[in-house]
Amino acid sequence: MSKNKKRLLALVLAGGILAVSGCGGVENAPKVPEIGEAETEQEKVLSLTFSTVEADDYDPETGRWLLHTEYQKIETSGEGRAADALRQWSEDRAEELEGLRKQRAADAALGEVSEENQDYYQYSIYQSLKTARVDSQVISLIEGNSEYTGGAHGNYGSTGVNFDAVTGTLLELSDLLTDEEGFWKKAEEELIRELSKTYGDGLFPDYEDTIHKLRTGSPNWYLNGAGIAFVFQPYLVGPYAMGEPVITIPYEKLEGHLSEAYLPKRMKGPEGAGVYQIPEGETVSWFLSVLDSQARTLKVGLAKGEEGYASPVRVEAGDDCLETGAFERMGEAVLLSREDGSVFLLFDADYASDDFVTFVYELTDGNLKECDRIEGLSMQGAVVNTDQLELLMHLEVLGSYRSPMVYTIGPDGKLLQDETWFSIPPKKDPWSLLVTVRELPVRIEGEAVTLPVGSRIRITATDNKGTVRFLDEDTKAEGEIDFVRGDTAEDSWSIFIDGIRDTEYFEMVPYAG
Repeated sequence: MSKNKKRLLALVLAGGILAVSGCGGVENAPKVPEIGEAETEQEKVLSLTFSTVEADDYDPETGRWLLHTEYQKIETSGEGRAADALRQWSEDRAEELEGLRKQRAADAALGEVSEENQDYYQYSIYQSLKTARVDSQVISLIEGNSEYTGGAHGNYGSTGVNFDAVTGTLLELSDLLTDEEGFWKKAEEELIRELSKTYGDGLFPDYEDTIHKLRTGSPNWYLNGAGIAFVFQPYLVGPYAMGEPVITIPYEKLEGHLSEAYLPKRMKGPEGAGVYQIPEGETVSWFLSVLDSQARTLKVGLAKGEEGYASPVRVEAGDDCLETGAFERMGEAVLLSREDGSVFLLFDADYASDDFVTFVYELTDGNLKECDRIEGLSMQGAVVNTDQLELLMHLEVLGSYRSPMVYTIGPDGKLLQDETWFSIPPKKDPWSLLVTVRELPVRIEGEAVTLPVGSRIRITATDNKGTVRFLDEDTKAEGEIDFVRGDTAEDSWSIFIDGIRDTEYFEMVPYAG
């Protein structure tokens, strides 16, 4: 592939630390060289989906719940070396997790039995995947892992998993470097400064030694829209209470030390479709057109107001700036470039306690165009591709919590549901079972009937508008229940069935978040 073609097909974002002047203008925006004539062959961007595997292990003699396990597997309809490599990595990882599951289930079986732990798992294993950068050059994933095996708290951590999008090679950081000595000198400076600025005295006294040892160890990293993100799992540079620091070093600061083959620089239509995670508060650069010689800047983050009060999310794109309503925290932000040439920014923000709102803006010529906002919709754990997105809806219907839904972005930028029903797979755990204490009006095969007292049902789906589907645990009959939400501020999260509050129909309605 020619050098010019690589530059044209490499995507939009070159991480920056450009000075943004409030909500007004941009100072010292980076210049880029002119681009030569491009070849016509296009590289396709893989679409990924993550399917969840769940398993429960029980003691065969006592029925005691020993272990709950959840992990995700990669599915892609694409072909080629990268698609094959992703599927093989996923299969290998699933085999490892199944081995860990057998080991932990055996360990849990040896634990003490008490009346309190009969209906609750003793141990748990969770693994999840999300995309940090997916384009024609790189596929960077973030694997989250958590495990509880007793004690005050479990252990958790994230790991970057990075593939060459053409060859499918599982990348080491050294594969990206053209000047290893120069890279590590700059990286160590940036990591020490940013950790000190953010965490200060909370860091371990020897944290700088830990940074200096990264180059000869196994650095934990991935690529996002702004640069190279280094992940420091709990206890590595600070105590458990510090959490998991993630420091992104902008691509721009590492210029000359990284291979051009892995630097995202331009994005527009078929020449640059891709998906990029945008770290909160980081300034990145993007190009609206392949003919642009002037980079535009993008920055998304919670505007810090008075301590203890909610703040708006501020979006700065070129000369345009806007702010949302007030939120406690910002969630995920993703820049999405589609093959039709459109460029969208998606992000979510939390009022409090997982009360998320997802926003969609289109990035046009120097302007932000608000397209959509959906209350209750979250990007936490989202799977975002150039053509489809799988997001989570906060339901709060008869004990159901969150459910994934596939969306596409319509011509007007609206998020369009792929299906009408939000699926809620039935679980075996006792607290998701609804046991009636009064006759319950339902429909079975379209006929209005009532379920008798003592019926045991599990919710399996909802349209989130006024109907839920259920499965009768004893008769295996499937049916529907009509509901309405409260119409006052005090009852806005309450569910009523035939004019009676849901809590009066069942022994207990599980708290759903």
